[in-house]
Amino acid sequence: MNNKTGWIDYWDGDVSVYTGARHLKAHYRELFAGIEPLLPAGPFTLLDYGCGEALMAPDIAARGGRVFLYDAAGGRRPRLRQRYSHLDGVVVPDDLSVLDGQCDVVLLISVIQYVPRDGLPALLAQLRRALRPGGKLIVGDILSPANSVVGDVSALLRFAWREGFVAEAVRGLMRTLNSNYNQRRKTLGLSTYSFDEIRGQLDAAGFDVTALAENVGHARHRRSVLACRRD
Repeated sequence: MNNKTGWIDYWDGDVSVYTGARHLKAHYRELFAGIEPLLPAGPFTLLDYGCGEALMAPDIAARGGRVFLYDAAGGRRPRLRQRYSHLDGVVVPDDLSVLDGQCDVVLLISVIQYVPRDGLPALLAQLRRALRPGGKLIVGDILSPANSVVGDVSALLRFAWREGFVAEAVRGLMRTLNSNYNQRRKTLGLSTYSFDEIRGQLDAAGFDVTALAENVGHARHRRSVLACRRD
């Protein structure tokens, strides 16, 4: 089993990396606050690739976005369709080719660490096809080789203190230590990139790259970049 198959298989199950409901809601609230300044004026079309629970989709739609939610773990798509069946501005496609050249923005948040390094060029090429010329790809939560589990835990506890779910976070961290996620992380590993490495990958895929001042998520020790599709 390669790490792409392994991670997709993992995410296709009934799993979560969130310590509880308050962590989940706070995570997406923080994420939307990070990406909102990067969104164009409406109307626009946005693809959230590897969208997970996608709790910020209604907020993006309210900003004038037509939102496409895609997760490679196919078992998540029916649940997303059920959750957002009442929102005309949110769509959950099975085939991304219908979006070729249609998107103004693509989100790739907390995804590339689960993609094998030799699989990243193909993914970036696919997302570039989805974008209009000049469209934006926002890549967030990039792990650097210097990142560690200790850094992740410290960032989560600081976030939990600020958002008021410390007890929930501590209980969740204890569960995670004995979880399938922790076992998969040890056996399959995560893909890490220095800024020069991720810039090189994006440049080769046809993007102009700018480092963002802060990560779009709560983990400030991680990195985010803004990549614009070259014509």
